[in-house]
Amino acid sequence: MDLVQIIQPSAAGLTLAAAAIVAGAPLFASGMRAVRLRRLFRRLQRSPLAGQPGGFAHVRGRVKLESPLFAPLTATPCAGFQLEVKAEGLSLHRSVDERRTFRLEDGRASALVGPRRARWLVSATGERELRPEQPMTRGLAALLERVPEASWWRRAGGTLRLIEHALPAGAECHVVGTVQPLAAAAAVEWARTGTDDAAVAPGQGAGPDLWIGCDDHLDFLLVSDQPPGDQDLHVPARRAIGVLVGPVLSLTGMLYLAGVADYLRSLGRF
Repeated sequence: MDLVQIIQPSAAGLTLAAAAIVAGAPLFASGMRAVRLRRLFRRLQRSPLAGQPGGFAHVRGRVKLESPLFAPLTATPCAGFQLEVKAEGLSLHRSVDERRTFRLEDGRASALVGPRRARWLVSATGERELRPEQPMTRGLAALLERVPEASWWRRAGGTLRLIEHALPAGAECHVVGTVQPLAAAAAVEWARTGTDDAAVAPGQGAGPDLWIGCDDHLDFLLVSDQPPGDQDLHVPARRAIGVLVGPVLSLTGMLYLAGVADYLRSLGRF
């Protein structure tokens, strides 16, 4: 087929070219994050929190709460929970999450762990069957309001099955994420949101001096009450393909637009 016919401008072609250029950058960024993570996971080993030099690390400690939060079924003080909502006789499986910044302590050092974009792997701590005639606490009712299907199912006379996954105070906790000085993390949070965050700001006295979170370069933070396995620290190779696909898409779109510009110029329209 003649190249001139291929690059003749059309609404569909221009739209696809623009979409390819726009999609290329995020695909490349996602691929680069996958490549970095795969490389870091290969050499990742658990290290003590005390004397932590910073960077991507796997640390372990005990959970200490920074703000009060209670699990919805067991009323256990916790750093965060996930409430699974299932319905008997209905294909409903939703979850409601509530997480807070908490402190991780290993006896010699401590760090604040942020909940932003974190992946939590926490064991089940409670289970309840909720029949339509059973009363609920105000807190549980507020959580179920976030799942409209569950409220509708109860009004229709259906039974709900609730499963609680909570990270209680004092529990052993493994965290894999980016470690940095707390003061630096506070500055980053200020730049990101334009507002000071009390959970990130350094505490008074003998407070923590480290922050563990999910940075924009790696976009990975794992919080688990069990040692993470290989399946938890694995990035599929297909995610890294964006390193190649992203630039190819953008380049293809730009070449098409450049060809269209040359075509229009040859016709004296540009």
